[in-house]
Amino acid sequence: MTALIAASDALRRFAMSRLRRMGLRSIHPDWQQRAAVCELCPMRVIRCGVSYCGNPFLEQIDRDPTTDGCGCPCREKAQAPAEHCPIDSRHQAARRGQTCCSCKWCQSAATLPSQRQRSIVSAA
Repeated sequence: MTALIAASDALRRFAMSRLRRMGLRSIHPDWQQRAAVCELCPMRVIRCGVSYCGNPFLEQIDRDPTTDGCGCPCREKAQAPAEHCPIDSRHQAARRGQTCCSCKWCQSAATLPSQRQRSIVSAA
């Protein structure tokens, strides 16, 4: 039953990515930064020139997202506004609450304003 749920979730994500490509769904405003974080991830796998979060889904349907990734293309996943990275900066399972998230994407977004502020101060 778990494989059926995982397959239906993957199909939903695929459909949403196609709708985003057609301009019918919103794209996360900082998706390039999120994709850049994925490119440095040790779980990243490249198949036919496409970066995936772990092995592509159809190569490994039964998976633990924390150790195997989700199997989605990194670029498509980064563009989805509701998506989160499955791991935190210590490569442990990300914790999600109603108001906060410990995933690599959310943590890098939280530190981004302070980094911008430092670069502005150092340039002055």
